[in-house]
Amino acid sequence: MTIKQEAHHLVDQLAEDATWDDLVRSLYRNKKITLGMTDIEVVQDEISEADINTVMARLQSSSSTPDDMRNTKTYNPSNSVTASWVLVALAPLLFISILLAPVAYVLAIGGIVMGLKAVKDRVEKAWLPVLVGVIELLLFVALPVVGS
Repeated sequence: MTIKQEAHHLVDQLAEDATWDDLVRSLYRNKKITLGMTDIEVVQDEISEADINTVMARLQSSSSTPDDMRNTKTYNPSNSVTASWVLVALAPLLFISILLAPVAYVLAIGGIVMGLKAVKDRVEKAWLPVLVGVIELLLFVALPVVGS
């Protein structure tokens, strides 16, 4: 029997008011697809409705996006925000080295400037790297004073 004939046979066995979920369940029941199934479920001779419901629930939960995750299709940071984050992230690393501390000041200021440009362009959450850069600059100034 060809795959086309098997598919027709499975579809013919469905009720007239069957849904796509019913078709998918039929494919699982007949083990024509095994996506989302555990190794044990794949090798079982018979798969119960409860097992199929479990597989379907696993697939649905893995394909849904939690509400607290950023939607990367709509979030599009500007180059200014990206540059700002890179600069303010590098600044503390360079500040640790006494010889490169002046470069850290420049990077923090550069991050603030790029962040302010993004704020001016009304990029969402662009104020965050600006805040981080300002805090870094305050720490860069305060730490040497406290240390002496």
